[in-house]
Amino acid sequence: MTTTDISIQDLVQREVIYCVSSLVYTLTQENKLEAEQAIELWTAIDWDEAEQAILDKGLVIYNCGSTYSLYVEETNQAYYNPSKIEIIREYFDSDLSDYEREPLEHWLVSTWLGNRLEEQGETIVRDFYGLEAIWCRCCSGQAIKCDYVIQEIYNDLIHRHL
Repeated sequence: MTTTDISIQDLVQREVIYCVSSLVYTLTQENKLEAEQAIELWTAIDWDEAEQAILDKGLVIYNCGSTYSLYVEETNQAYYNPSKIEIIREYFDSDLSDYEREPLEHWLVSTWLGNRLEEQGETIVRDFYGLEAIWCRCCSGQAIKCDYVIQEIYNDLIHRHL
């Protein structure tokens, strides 16, 4: 099977391993997690909303090929980074509390998918009690293959190999 022959359902079945929401919830309720672990597992950032706040100020995040840039004239501050998410993080000086959202589900995913999700701004907790990558999913009630972020990853995978 070539990459272009894989369906989105095949991708999800291969890369999404197991729902660990019950484990995370139980460890949280029984105070078995360190405070930092609990915050990491129960906090995600809405990067689209944070980016929109920047755009609402009349600023523009430019895609310059291999890097992104943002210039703030009033403070004469310039930001350059290969990641748009890091540009947003730097702009807000890592204080993104206004853009936090709560994960509704926790999924053990492959390292490969964890990396792709992280690139898309999803919260991934690494090396949690020996589990390589936990995806803190902020939606629920629909099949994972219907998530916009999964569709973006799938489309990127297919288009790169055409």
